[in-house]
Amino acid sequence: MDEKLSLRYQLLSAWCGPAFLLTFILFWGLVGTNLPAPVSPALNPHDVAVRYLGSWTQMRVGFGISLITVVLYLPWTALLTVQMARIEGRFPVLSLLQLLGGGLTVLVVSLSAVFWAVAAFRPERNPSEMQLLNDLGWLCIDLQYACTTLQMYAAAAVGLADKRPTRLFPRWVCWLTIFCGTSFFPATLTGVTTTGAFAWDGVGSYYFPYFCWLCWYGVASLYMILEVRRRMAGVQTQDSTAPYSATQTAWHTKKPMDDRRTA
Repeated sequence: MDEKLSLRYQLLSAWCGPAFLLTFILFWGLVGTNLPAPVSPALNPHDVAVRYLGSWTQMRVGFGISLITVVLYLPWTALLTVQMARIEGRFPVLSLLQLLGGGLTVLVVSLSAVFWAVAAFRPERNPSEMQLLNDLGWLCIDLQYACTTLQMYAAAAVGLADKRPTRLFPRWVCWLTIFCGTSFFPATLTGVTTTGAFAWDGVGSYYFPYFCWLCWYGVASLYMILEVRRRMAGVQTQDSTAPYSATQTAWHTKKPMDDRRTA
């Protein structure tokens, strides 16, 4: 594959970032009824069932589509891996760590959506079963945040080590990444509390860390797109100067021969 085509695929992968961001908020959040407020862990089985009965069609559509669009996270992660590996050099351990974290993030998000989709598939089932499926979905996505945090820490570490004149990420983005990855820590408490700021519908475990994660994702996507654009511009510049260089080489090669003939 030539470099121009490769860069086009890289640019497409970079734009998967904004595409994931928009579709996640729309289908996982709004259509799936996780925004503006998810099903509360404080609800009893009957109230949980009522919530699903009231919007089961919307939930089916939202989680069904989100299970498709979540894969947009994968090409974005693959591109970030390549861009990080270019900085790390021969032994891109942190780049591979970031790749694993991104892949596991997709798995965790997908599993949680599957549990909610199953609950919405038969909303007439026993309320205790509905509550169980809802609990499984939320505890699955919240208690396994470490996969995403690891991805973010690895990206930040490589970004801070970038000594090139034009860095992949500015230093402030790297520190923002560390902060956003750390914001997930309170989600550990979702497994032991059903009310308050650290329940899965609270500010500390839901709204703030999820906002931080999506904020980092959007900012990182911007700089990844800029990085690919710079490389595309570099290739274009090389191609535009190549005919001139070839002409100059041919002229300098031909001139001595002409001089000998004149002599």
